[in-house]
Amino acid sequence: MDGEKFLFSLSRFGIKLGLGPTTAFAKLLGDPQNRFRSIHVAGSNGKGSTTTYLYRILKKRYFTGLYTSPHLRRFSERIIAGDEEIPSTFIDEFVTKHKSIIEYNGEDTQLTFFEYTTNMAFDFFSKKGVQFAAVEVGLGGRLDSTNILTPDVSVITSISLEHADKLGGSIEYIAREKGGIIKKGVPLVIGKVPEVANEIFQGIAKQNESPVKQVKDCSVRNLDFSLSGTRFELDTQSNKYDVELKALGEHQVNNSIAAILACESISNPPDAGEILHGLKEDQISGRFEVRRRDPLMILDGAHNSEASRVLSSNIKKYSINDPLIVLGVLRDKNTYNILQNLSEVADSVLITEPNEPERKKDSEDLKREAKLFFKDVEVEKVPAKALDAAINSRRNTIVTGSLYLVGEMELLLDDKEKSVSLPVEEEELRKSPELIE
Repeated sequence: MDGEKFLFSLSRFGIKLGLGPTTAFAKLLGDPQNRFRSIHVAGSNGKGSTTTYLYRILKKRYFTGLYTSPHLRRFSERIIAGDEEIPSTFIDEFVTKHKSIIEYNGEDTQLTFFEYTTNMAFDFFSKKGVQFAAVEVGLGGRLDSTNILTPDVSVITSISLEHADKLGGSIEYIAREKGGIIKKGVPLVIGKVPEVANEIFQGIAKQNESPVKQVKDCSVRNLDFSLSGTRFELDTQSNKYDVELKALGEHQVNNSIAAILACESISNPPDAGEILHGLKEDQISGRFEVRRRDPLMILDGAHNSEASRVLSSNIKKYSINDPLIVLGVLRDKNTYNILQNLSEVADSVLITEPNEPERKKDSEDLKREAKLFFKDVEVEKVPAKALDAAINSRRNTIVTGSLYLVGEMELLLDDKEKSVSLPVEEEELRKSPELIE
């Protein structure tokens, strides 16, 4: 059986918020989520990067698993154990052995793609002997399938108005949903969040007798940004660090600090050297990732309003003047806000369409909206042709919007360049005394 094809066939059953079916399926598997330690990461933005940092740090001391979503190049990127992506043989055997329809509350219940995949990931971790896993929440927190975990630490990186149709139409509602990952007595790390969300998290943590650490309570000095990486000095309540990141962008400062605080909060934590070594690994794919230079080509999955605001800030930070924006988005995103944020740093946009037929926003519809904000608007529906047009323009280019689009561009560039990435040109840029708010 083609396991991946079967998994993606489950996508037609949509998204169902609720832990019942996931818990029932996990029980049939012998509750694999209880056989390894974990750190659980939620947030509107930054949770993927923070989870990746945690994986890179924890694997310096433990045999470590990583569960993230969505993927960029291939499905197996979502589930990694000890630097090994889940093999197709495991997927094929799993789906052959385990049905996607289970009995729940006395009735046949169809599992969704994420319910099924999450349990498969935890089963893979268990069978591979994973000691610690860094696990990213899929959607929300309280009712997300990953919330069957009882982690060593919970992390909430950020809060913004995303998926309001499913999580609620205000920061308060969304904060309560994401705060649902906070467990009794389990330490909580809070990233840079609005004050109203912070108060909600603090209240939930108090009820659960969960100790709290916050990124905002740390001291950051001597921030230094360049296209070769990010450096800063950090004081937490426990230690001092001279941090070097290959990842770019002010937002990665906050994400890396959240990862450090989470690691400090576990028993038998990684030491400072292991933490710094893990953080210093490669750029994070699709997160303000430099793929080409002279001219620059940067890929960034700024898929919502807040992420596009951060991207706009980073374009200014790195003095990338009037780049060409290659943009493709999904229908459920606030495209007006995304377009407005990007128009603050660019006059030209090339509209394309992500390879996600069921959810992509039509390029002509996006073109009509883009004309309200950009002086120069062009359309090339096919991402491969849009990429060629951007390269032929010889302009600095930012490819952004849907992670589906960014993932397709990663594959196209891999094929063109026959390498993961090209060297980054050293460029010393101005320093910033503050973190992004």
